[in-house]
Amino acid sequence: MTEKEFNACILPLAQHIYDFAVNLTGNRTDAADITQDVMFKLWDNRNELSKIKNLRAWALKITRNLYYDTVKKYKPIYDEEQMLQNEGYDSELMHSIEQKETAALLRKIIDTLPDTQREVILLREIEELEYDEIAQITGLGLNNIRTILSRARTRVKEMLVKKYKISKYD
Repeated sequence: MTEKEFNACILPLAQHIYDFAVNLTGNRTDAADITQDVMFKLWDNRNELSKIKNLRAWALKITRNLYYDTVKKYKPIYDEEQMLQNEGYDSELMHSIEQKETAALLRKIIDTLPDTQREVILLREIEELEYDEIAQITGLGLNNIRTILSRARTRVKEMLVKKYKISKYD
């Protein structure tokens, strides 16, 4: 792959890589570092990229692997109870939060999910990838992805309804 072909095919993926890295790390600085590392890896392997059918899925898989290799070991692990204690929201305030605050709350809930569930829900709901692309990135089967996604959605809904008293019927 020539430099011109690389620029045309791979550089447009940089924003997708960065967005996915931000969602994984929750930190823009770490996401920028991971994005840069992914772009270097893609550049170093540019001659092999023509054999890859879905470059976006491949780039996101590299992003995922770099995240697990570098960032995960430094990320603190919070359980659900710690998150609730540190959050400090009361139920009256929860009824009046705005869309931005709800998104931040959802992000915190998603961050408490097990790694596989968090990763699949981010890829499907945030990155809006198809199931087959998620399968390429994670190495999981399609049925497994559907099951994991269903469990992740159920867990997020449970947290919203039970712990935060948020419901679409309020």
